[in-house]
Amino acid sequence: MKRIISVICAMVAVLYTSCFMPHLKSAFSAEESSIIEEQLDMPIISIDTLGKKINDKSQYAPSKVTIWDKNGELEIPETEVKIRLRGNSTLHCEKKSYKFKFDKKQNPLGIGNGSGKGWNLLANYFDTSLLRNMTAYHLGDMLDNMPYSVNCRSVEVYVNGSYQGVYLLCEDINVNKNRLAITEKPELVEGNGYLLEMTRTCTNEHFEVDNAYYDIKSKLSDDYPTALMQKEYISNYIAKSLNVLRRQDKARAEELIDIPSLADNFIANELCKNNDIGWGSFYLCKDAGGKLVFAPMWDYDLALENFDVYKGFDSPYGINEFDVTASNSNSNQWYCYALQNDWFREAVAARWKEVSERVKTLPDYVREEAKTNMRSYMRNFEMWEPLGKEYFFETDSIAKFTEYQEHIDYLSEWITKRIQWLDGYFCSEDFKKGVFLDENNKPVDTENAFAATKIIYGDIPSSFDYYNIGYDIEANKWNRLTFQRFWFRAGHRYRLSFDISGDPTAELNYKIKSERSEFDIDIKDTVHVTEETTHYEKEFESYSTYYSYYFEITFDGSGKVNIGNLSLVDITPGELVIQGDVNDDGQYDLSDFVLFQKWLLGSSTARLDNWEAADLCKDNRLDVFDLCLMRRRLIG
Repeated sequence: MKRIISVICAMVAVLYTSCFMPHLKSAFSAEESSIIEEQLDMPIISIDTLGKKINDKSQYAPSKVTIWDKNGELEIPETEVKIRLRGNSTLHCEKKSYKFKFDKKQNPLGIGNGSGKGWNLLANYFDTSLLRNMTAYHLGDMLDNMPYSVNCRSVEVYVNGSYQGVYLLCEDINVNKNRLAITEKPELVEGNGYLLEMTRTCTNEHFEVDNAYYDIKSKLSDDYPTALMQKEYISNYIAKSLNVLRRQDKARAEELIDIPSLADNFIANELCKNNDIGWGSFYLCKDAGGKLVFAPMWDYDLALENFDVYKGFDSPYGINEFDVTASNSNSNQWYCYALQNDWFREAVAARWKEVSERVKTLPDYVREEAKTNMRSYMRNFEMWEPLGKEYFFETDSIAKFTEYQEHIDYLSEWITKRIQWLDGYFCSEDFKKGVFLDENNKPVDTENAFAATKIIYGDIPSSFDYYNIGYDIEANKWNRLTFQRFWFRAGHRYRLSFDISGDPTAELNYKIKSERSEFDIDIKDTVHVTEETTHYEKEFESYSTYYSYYFEITFDGSGKVNIGNLSLVDITPGELVIQGDVNDDGQYDLSDFVLFQKWLLGSSTARLDNWEAADLCKDNRLDVFDLCLMRRRLIG
């Protein structure tokens, strides 16, 4: 079995080394005429960095851009722009991605619904089809309950006269009447519009809800107190919206959330089997006076079966486990909570029936795009390393292809199979009843699921089974399995359990560690192996809140060891109604007490979003006795 590299963040140095490419041939100063003579099928963008090297994503540098259409006609003469690098792991590959801004709004190649200043050039280096992002954005355009999908077009790029290959020119995600047309009034709080990204890597303008970070991408007030009120307003709105989904309150959810956009967003990400759905690039927006909307889609180069790390993600069958289990850092709470509601699953099933015939054209879209621009796509790999090798974490099936057409056939066939499986599943009794099937059509135990990752060192046979982990351990050879990433919360209790049997000469050692040492917890043990199956169980409490913990197993000795029913779950008792949480933001604090006090005094502006939480006397009435109990609960 191909050796698969481990823990992305923990082994970041290995990751960076894996994506370095041979140095480019020396750049040459090409005349515009020579660039056009080389043109094949696509538009061309030529970047002149004015003698400076673009090697930073935090700072823009002055440059110039020239754009020709697919017929070689000059579309945008040499124009001043500001340019920088973009991306995270791809920053360390020699085929760079760029973000650039015009001084005045432009609509290059007419790909957008209108002009804008900000544009991206995506290298798509980790996607050897070069089409996954484009395909996902086209899918988003089909699902029109999301108000905006990124417009894009494949182009060939030159930097300082040197050919760089095929890129995806696409709109930058920002507030713009031609993109996300939400209100921009940063001097207001509720009267302002908010664009948010749920992400694990965020700026200073972020807040945290339910152990997930939200980066505010739209402009806030320059007045510090107003900016604080804006953060508080939108963070409370997010918390309330999540909480009503968790409490399965349909009426309140429909008041706060644009449910059709959430259903479309879920369908799109489920079809793409997006493994990063809870890690980053998950966008939401709220307009002034409007509901929470889930759009646009972004960053799919490692989706659509192009990531061979998480169990089952290479298969066109089965539900995305991160959509139904909330224990992993890649899990998406919006989907996990929404899918527990019968009415949301009914909305998804009904919407699928409306759009399925439209969505079934997606494989043809992939084939047609590749056919139209085949020569340009193939030339990309003459510039960079050839096909038929592992570029990143793609599957064995993808890495072996030596012809570009093989990538296109495989991607379109995978999408066809995925649509066929979803077509049966969304209309099934299983989905209606909330039974979530994995890639083997076995029900996922959402309460005890353990998201296994293919993070393996040692000699592991190709028959490795994640449902019944077992293999021969060589004597005196270090073997390790690592399962990533789990979040723990301060004050919560967790239970680790598994069944184990095998050769008595072997023993299992495990530990739980965090990506950052300051959050480490001292949970480790040695388990001796016996021929008879024994059940191991350990409960522990976390004293930190952090989103990236790893469960690591090492083996000593020799012989076959079998591990089954592996589970790591939160066993902290929880309430669907949090006592005292009258503003319905998922927690009880002073703001709830003040709000309830105002409501009792008859304030016309005091609204109890969750009146049941105030009934601490449990007598189905709200009065001063409940207020006294709320005060007692608050102070101790």
